[in-house]
Amino acid sequence: MKCACPSFRIVFLTLSILLGLSLVLLTLHQIVLPIVGWLIPSLVPSLYDLAVYGPYPTNEYVTFDLEAPSPSIVKWDDACDNGYVLVSPFGSSVPHAGPMILDNKGNLVWMTTGLGTVMNLKVQNYLNEPHLTFWSGKKVGGIGEGHYLILNSSYDTVKTISAISPPAHPDDPRVGDLHDFVLTDSGTALMTVYNTTTYDMSAMNRPTKGWIVDSLFQEIDIATNELLFEWRASDHFDPATSSKYLNPFGGYSESNPYDFFHINSVQKDRNGNYLISSRHLQGVMTVSGKTGEVLWVLGGAFNVFDDLTDGKATSFKWQHDARWIDEEEGILTLFDNGSAGPIMSDAHESKALLIQIDLEKKTAKLLQSYKSKAAVLSASQGSVQVLDHVDTFEQEKHVFVGWGSSAAFSEFSMAGELLCETHIAASSTYWWERVKSYRAIKTFEWVGRPEQPPVALISNDRIYVSWNGATEVAAWQLEGRKDGATGDKWQTIDIKEKEGFEDAFILPDESFATYRVAALDDNGKFLRHSDIARYAESRTSRTLLWMIGVAAGIGAVVGVAIFMSRVPRGQRIARSWAVWDRHRYRKVPGIEMS
Repeated sequence: MKCACPSFRIVFLTLSILLGLSLVLLTLHQIVLPIVGWLIPSLVPSLYDLAVYGPYPTNEYVTFDLEAPSPSIVKWDDACDNGYVLVSPFGSSVPHAGPMILDNKGNLVWMTTGLGTVMNLKVQNYLNEPHLTFWSGKKVGGIGEGHYLILNSSYDTVKTISAISPPAHPDDPRVGDLHDFVLTDSGTALMTVYNTTTYDMSAMNRPTKGWIVDSLFQEIDIATNELLFEWRASDHFDPATSSKYLNPFGGYSESNPYDFFHINSVQKDRNGNYLISSRHLQGVMTVSGKTGEVLWVLGGAFNVFDDLTDGKATSFKWQHDARWIDEEEGILTLFDNGSAGPIMSDAHESKALLIQIDLEKKTAKLLQSYKSKAAVLSASQGSVQVLDHVDTFEQEKHVFVGWGSSAAFSEFSMAGELLCETHIAASSTYWWERVKSYRAIKTFEWVGRPEQPPVALISNDRIYVSWNGATEVAAWQLEGRKDGATGDKWQTIDIKEKEGFEDAFILPDESFATYRVAALDDNGKFLRHSDIARYAESRTSRTLLWMIGVAAGIGAVVGVAIFMSRVPRGQRIARSWAVWDRHRYRKVPGIEMS
């Protein structure tokens, strides 16, 4: 029988060479390039987007158990230097998903976990006070099953709101969806809802008793929990003939229904009607608040507007987040994804649009578009926000864009100039959607006053301090008390400006028995003390684990190199294999070969 050993040897050598090359590239990517970035800081944003620091670089803290993103600011203008950014990162590369507040430089302000999947963190007025609101629940495909939380300035949940099943159909449950949750000035809440039900899909050559996931929205009275209005897409559009969404397997079973409409935003206008967005009809429309009748549609197959800008105002595809900005002037915004995935992509990049419509003349025109510096194409999610905060020095409103499944946000002038852009994940990984944030919202009115005190811990001759959620801290004051001192005999040791989420003091040479840290506001007014600082528990750093992994990789590369150097010529390799073969197939005493 002929031995196949030569083929095996070739495969082995090929795999060894490929392994060696892979380890060399890994070493270059994980060691050499970071050193280059350290030597040439101007290259760091580019290296960040190449995932040299990982797909989702994070910051670790001594005083806080969770990891927060370490963003890359790829463009900056001082005109962006105010407010807080609200995001809810999730995805396979996010170790701690949840609602999160960042400052204008990307530093963590507040985050929490343990709430399941979280979407749509916003600041909205509830009982005439700013509150945080978001959806929390289980994400099922492209929709959600959960409820909505309202948190006060201390980050306590003061209200939980759920969708309501109609009294006439108590056996047909409604579940709150992740796409939108809006509080109105009249004490009501708007929410998107998805409902799986049967439908005749024979027009699509699918079962007569097929399955659709229907798009609904509800308006409820928050105080009484009364359902005031409900609208259902299938009452006005035929699921079998209306949709642009390609899903050849959808509709055959309850577990895989056909999502023909896909509602993703709702807003009530001054006339009591509702502006909604349908991603899969590729249209934005207004629904009568009295009859539920569709009054008009912008974009898609049902468009009723004459586009005065050569189709630029009506040719958006797979859009999100339609909002009135100025109803009197007919101005609205939306996020034009331009893509719903690899086989449903109609554009090279996503953009935010500012559109003006004339309801009497039925005309539409594009006023402005806004594009990312990274030219991202987001196949899902996204948000647009016109910032109404105007200070003494900046008289022009800005446009703030969250890029959805591409984990980034940008700020523009109304005229379309890109002012600032921040990436919270490497842009080279956006296509895989390893890190996403359904919306990114900027707020100027949030003031966080957590009930828990600041946390101060001692580690490696330093005292670290942070206060999760506190927005009024401008400086920290380190205080010490000597052995034997009692009561309030604390001495001020040092004062330093707050620079990030966590700051540190070097332990003084003078001996103190105990330490604590006081939080001060921008007027130097005392806010709160930490508890007495204790020693931090030892934790294995992710950076250390990464270094161990890289060291192991280098060891493997060196090992392969040594092996190759010891068998430099083919003859030696052949002799080595021959010796190995003789040992492998040597005759065993007492056994005759037949």
